[in-house]
Amino acid sequence: MNQWLIVALVVLLISACGGSSNANSVDTDSSGMSNDEQPATGSPNNGESQVPAVYGTPLASQIRPGVEITADGSACTGNFIFSPNNETFYIGVAAHCFSADTNDGTDSCETNNLPIGYNQVMIENATQPGEIVYSSWRAMQEAGETPGSDACVYNDFALVKIHQDDIANVHPAAIAFGGPISLHSDLASVGDNVYAYGRSPYHIGLRALEAKSGSISAILGSGWAYEINTDNASIPGDSGGPIFGPNGEALAVTSVLSVGLGGLSLVNISNGVVNLDRALQYAIDGGFINANTALITWPDFYPSGDF
Repeated sequence: MNQWLIVALVVLLISACGGSSNANSVDTDSSGMSNDEQPATGSPNNGESQVPAVYGTPLASQIRPGVEITADGSACTGNFIFSPNNETFYIGVAAHCFSADTNDGTDSCETNNLPIGYNQVMIENATQPGEIVYSSWRAMQEAGETPGSDACVYNDFALVKIHQDDIANVHPAAIAFGGPISLHSDLASVGDNVYAYGRSPYHIGLRALEAKSGSISAILGSGWAYEINTDNASIPGDSGGPIFGPNGEALAVTSVLSVGLGGLSLVNISNGVVNLDRALQYAIDGGFINANTALITWPDFYPSGDF
């Protein structure tokens, strides 16, 4: 393939990422949470799944980790399912999916973002739109984080509340891989195997392009994020997607794509991915989400990506 064609394709794909902040919002309190979602007193649960539920065999028609998430012109991939109680369920995504400033180099702690309570987030397989209940980019501005700090550079995580009408159609098993078997609560190591999934429409539905495997090549921002190398490219639309650790743990969230050019082929394919444990704990510690918000797990993980 001609090298200039490759460059043009990369530029086109990168320009497709991001969103805007000119859409309608709903009335909420300052945290965007209803009374039953307010932070609980006492210690957080450290991300361990605690919602009692029995899930059957996952179906392609269900809301699962890996479904497409769209809002106000942006398209991203949902990562994992979270819940603070038996009545409320969230799907994770990247915060930059909800910002008009995603692609213009603005520091995350100085961006314009869709508001908490924005309730027109389209979730693949859902009958009703979802609602933004947390964005790290908005939270860090509220907390007064210093632009350019590790948190501002790397903390890229958001939660979308799934409509009550769709809760019965939620399943925690990720497309392609299954899992997550648990939350990866320790810092991973360079060389650890990782598995990634992305729902970008540019993959044209090919599982061989959607499901990726690779390894951690660097630890970034004092543990806020990882650089991973994968066997094929994550592209715009894959942002926000789930990253699994070696044994199927929920490790990270896809955030930044970096592609190097060599000769007539794409090489040095790497992604910056957000440490999920760190990002979730930031949201809990800051009182932005209920302290009982937990990852919902699934015991079976298939590293082949054929699940």
